[in-house]
Amino acid sequence: MPIQHTPRPSRHSPRFPNKIREYRLKAGLSQRKLAETLGRGRNAVSSWERGLTLPSVPRLLRMAKILNTLSEALYQDFYATFPKEGDTNPAKP
Repeated sequence: MPIQHTPRPSRHSPRFPNKIREYRLKAGLSQRKLAETLGRGRNAVSSWERGLTLPSVPRLLRMAKILNTLSEALYQDFYATFPKEGDTNPAKP
């Protein structure tokens, strides 16, 4: 039986894939400005962008509104894919 190698994430690789930085930069906001708007410190935004921690759900929803996007867009890899419209054979849970 072959041995499976599972690479360990380095301390520099994000644990939680997200696009917060991308949308923040598109909105023209600094980490400090976004943090102030959300009532947090700049370090919190930095941790979210690096994937070290996750924002609370209410904060994630407010952040999405501030960044003019959907919360799903910020953490799209966390959301399951749903059957396309017209799909007659959706996957069973």
